[in-house]
Amino acid sequence: MKKVLITGCSSGVGRMLVRPFLESGWSVVATMRRAAERQDLFKQELSDYPKSLVIKNLDVISQEDRSMMASYIQEGGIDCLVNNAGFALFGALEDCSEAQIRNQLEVNLTAPILLTRAFLPALRLKKGRVINVSSMMAFTSFPLSSVYCASKSGLSMWSEAMRQELAELGVSVHVVEPGGFRTNFGTNIDWGTGDVSDYRTWTQGYHRLHDQLSEGKGKAPAPVINRILSIAKGESRALRYRAGLDAFMTALMNWMIPENIRLFVMGRLFKKVFTRS
Repeated sequence: MKKVLITGCSSGVGRMLVRPFLESGWSVVATMRRAAERQDLFKQELSDYPKSLVIKNLDVISQEDRSMMASYIQEGGIDCLVNNAGFALFGALEDCSEAQIRNQLEVNLTAPILLTRAFLPALRLKKGRVINVSSMMAFTSFPLSSVYCASKSGLSMWSEAMRQELAELGVSVHVVEPGGFRTNFGTNIDWGTGDVSDYRTWTQGYHRLHDQLSEGKGKAPAPVINRILSIAKGESRALRYRAGLDAFMTALMNWMIPENIRLFVMGRLFKKVFTRS
């Protein structure tokens, strides 16, 4: 039975991945912070697959937790690591504290790098796969989200470098860059704690836009879930996958339209959206 470890399983894509993997015959190690308090999140899955599902505590920024998890999965190796845990820090850079900035980069970029590093002996043993969940904001930027964009862009480019580094060892690396889907991503946003007046109009506009988008039904994240599962099974072999029409069209626009024109058009659009009353 193949084994997968998924980070950030308390909500969103991480939580949604657990049952599809179990139904496909995988052994699943679902990890999250405060796991002991959150066992009921997977009450039905634990009942349906008592021998295939294990819930483990893992705070990805904790060196102790990472080391304990690496020791746990080392015996017998692991077939797939899904680096999914993450969140978004939004707000003007001057409004974000140093602690917030460091935490954003630590969770979204440094933690998956260090966790993968710790898991490499087990991954090499099984010639496994690393799947990093990034974002379309890795390749298209938005104002008031600079640190989040930096973290996801870094994750995507790190994935590309590791793809080359590990190829000869039989470990494959992939990155999924979704657009906007119906998850609870919006409820986990951390907003800058400052209030520099020069950015106030745009910040208020960003909050309005976020609230409006949150009211919509949104798209079910089935394409993201299905793509991650197909990569884990070895059915999809490419490095990078854009999930969602918005991600695909944005990538196409970036490729087709000269950068200066694209930035001018997007700048006008952002100004219109963030400053309207």
